[in-house]
Parts: sequence; structure tokens; C-alpha cells
Amino acid sequence: MGPADEYIDQYLKENIIESETIQRMRHVIREFSSRTPKVIVTKCIDGRVHGSKLKGYPVTTIRFGRTDGNIVSTSQNNFWFWNRIDKAVNDARCNTPNMPALFIAYMHRSDIPGLGCAAHGGDEVAAAKAVKDQVAAVRKVFSRDQLYVIEGITNTDSMAETLIFEDGTVLDTLQIGNDFGFTDPSQIFHSVFLKYPIKDPAISKNIGFRTPEQLFTGKTFDFYDEFQTSLSMKSFLIREISGIVSAGEFETQKLIQPDLLNTLYQKLLSVKDLPKTLLPSLLYQIIWNIAYSIYQKRKLSLMNPDDRWKLLDHAEEIICYGDGFELLQRNKAVLVKTGRGDDTDALLVAKKVLSKNRQHEAKPYPIIIHLNVENSCELRSWADFNENISSRMNTMLRNLDTVFEKEEVVILTTFSYLDQKRFYPIKTKEDDPRISYPVNIVADINGDDKFSTIGLKTMEAFYAAQRITSAYEAKYFG
Repeated sequence: MGPADEYIDQYLKENIIESETIQRMRHVIREFSSRTPKVIVTKCIDGRVHGSKLKGYPVTTIRFGRTDGNIVSTSQNNFWFWNRIDKAVNDARCNTPNMPALFIAYMHRSDIPGLGCAAHGGDEVAAAKAVKDQVAAVRKVFSRDQLYVIEGITNTDSMAETLIFEDGTVLDTLQIGNDFGFTDPSQIFHSVFLKYPIKDPAISKNIGFRTPEQLFTGKTFDFYDEFQTSLSMKSFLIREISGIVSAGEFETQKLIQPDLLNTLYQKLLSVKDLPKTLLPSLLYQIIWNIAYSIYQKRKLSLMNPDDRWKLLDHAEEIICYGDGFELLQRNKAVLVKTGRGDDTDALLVAKKVLSKNRQHEAKPYPIIIHLNVENSCELRSWADFNENISSRMNTMLRNLDTVFEKEEVVILTTFSYLDQKRFYPIKTKEDDPRISYPVNIVADINGDDKFSTIGLKTMEAFYAAQRITSAYEAKYFG
């Protein structure tokens, strides 16, 4: 096995372990989703602004759009962009009645000179304009009772967020944390909540029967970094905050630091035309981000200078093209989704970022590109598989041909399911020598006469069983 295959093998092992946790905790994620809006977030392809962790939303509960610098064609001809939003709006109409979907478009910035958005050359004014143009176009199409639209800024150093509402109200979580003098994430919670075990038996079991205070101990905090624990606490907190808001029990609650909760709630109440049904989830998101950004600053302060710089600067190792990469850790990959209106532009920026990274840290293998197509439901026929996976994958491969025509690259092609995030390796172009992985789970069911739902599920299960065993052996026994 060569260096590239070894990298991909380890990469897939990490994915299989995380996806197993999602499967095991899907009921917890479902409970979280029942109390929150359907959320769509657009961001830059920058790997430092990855994922939903900083918002307190579990994996699978946010739909992402990612383009270089969050530059998007808002022409009605950009099917991918508008269809992604329409999915969220229709999902909200059917499943969260009286609660609109939530759309947040983010730019990103850094307090360190030279570490701003590469797609905009570090120009924060240009980055902000890209976001403003986007939200203005979306607001023209959807009413507030269908889709509530917010501008956002992510600080890639601390992961603190700034939310800018339509009436001009600004909520800056970094500033709020500083104003209250918080230096530890546990300080945002009420002392009573921290001290005693959680009474909910399922949540208590999932976090190992520990008190919340115990989750904020050690070099890293399990409250954020242990996947099952973090999922459980997210579900618990959104439930409790929703209950406080619904009952108006702000004076008697023993969950959040009282002054902080009251200040944030009054600030959100003052936002003109903010749908009241969004108050609990936005309150939760802001509280979570205040604590999470304090935690990030704490982690940075404990790192040696080399590791700290690697986390703050671009250190992406691969290019990920498509959907379904939310399980990857921060700064692992440059993330390119369909939807800019011209994918090749985003791929060119990704190539530039990765090439620069490799100049700083040479790798024993060519650039690795992971192309993943994600599906939202079961694939019941060969026509399903061809239309939703194979054909899309081949169309996207042609974009890679355009951008990397003269480059030696290694390509991993996979598909996944929206609620699972597990990568299943396949080959839709057997004659392409760049596609490198020994497993192809559709090799024997590739065609009308060979394909069946049972056959696909059997191959998926067989692959997962092998990988899970191998992954856990590697993790626990070296």
C-alpha cells in the first residue's frame, strides 16, 4: 500500500468511527431537530470555518453551501443554490409549522494580518459585500415567515460569530463574552447546573453519569470534544432553553448565568420582525457559541507555537468536492460544494490553497481529492443510483479534469447518505487511473440486471462491518 492509499485508508477509518456514533445517537439528533428550525448556511471553502460544531447544531441538522469567499451567482439560473434553499424552506413548511427556515450567509476574518479570506485576498470589505449581496437577493425571493435571513461573520481564530440582523442589530459573541468577563466556558452556566448530575436518565447515561462540571475538566473538555457527550448535551440544552423561553421562567431558571440569559433574550426581543418561534434556537446558538469560542481560545493558549500556528493558518491536507463532509475536523480539507454557478473557479482557489500548504509541508503523495455525492434517501433501483450518484459523480469528475488537467492527483470517489455521513467507496469510471481505492461496493451490481436494493444494502453492510472492525482495532490496539 502506497503513501496515498495509506492516507485514504486512515481517513476512511476515522469516518467510519464517527458515522457509527451518528447511527447510535440518531434518536438524540432527531429530538434536537424537533425543537430547532431547518437551517441552511453558506460559507467559504476555507477549512478553518468548517462544520456546525461552533453553532451547537449536531451533524446532519444543517445544510451547507460552500463556495470560494462565499461568492455565489444569485441568478435564478443557478439551480444548485436556489434548490438548496428551497429544500430547507419546504422542509420547514412541512415539519416545523409556524417556524420559518433559517438562512445565514457567513464571511470570515482573522485578527492576525494575512490570515483573512484567501478568496478575497484578505479584503474584509469585499468579503462582507459578497455576503450582503447574497442575503439581499434571498430576501427578495422569500418572505420572513418562510425563510428568515441573517448575515454572519466567523472569526477563524476563536470561532466566535457575529450575527447581523435585517434591522441592523448586531450580536457579537466575542464582545459579549468579553463584556461579561468570561474566561472559561463553564462560567456561562448556572452554578447549580454545573454541580449536580443531570436528572434525565438517558442523557445522564450518555455522558457517563458525570456532572456537567466534570465535563469541563482536563486538557480538552468532553463537553465539546467527546462526540457522544457533546451530542447529548446539545439535545439537553436546546430542550431546556426552549422550555425556559416557553414558560417565561427567566427568574427561576438554574441553567444559564442569569444576567447573560436576560441580556441576550432582551436583545433578541428588540430585533424588529424576528419571528418569535426562532427565539429559543437563536438564544441557544448564541449561548453555545460564546462558550465554544472561549473554549477555543483556551485550547490555543495551551498549544505550543507550531501547533497553534497550524490551527490558525491554512493547514488543509486534501480537497473535498461535493457534500457530506461535516464529520471532518477543522482545517482538514478545503471544502468545495456545487452551487457557486461555476465550480471550476472554486476548485482553482482550492488548488491554490492546497498547493501553498504543500510548499510549507511536503507530502509523499500527490494532491488527494475526495469527491463525494450525498443522497437523502434509499437508492431503490439502478435508475436511482445512476441519476442521483453515478451521473452526478461523472459530471463533477469533468470539472476536476478541467482544473487538474496537467496535474498528478489521486481521487477518492464515494457516496453517502444525508443522515449517516458514512463514505462508501465506488468507481463509476473504471478506466480512470487517478481513482485509487481497492474497494468498489457497486462492482458486482453495476447495471439494470445486476442491481437490487438488497444487494446494495448487503454490500454497504459488508463494507461497514469490515471497516468498523479494522478501525476499532487500529484505534484501540494500534
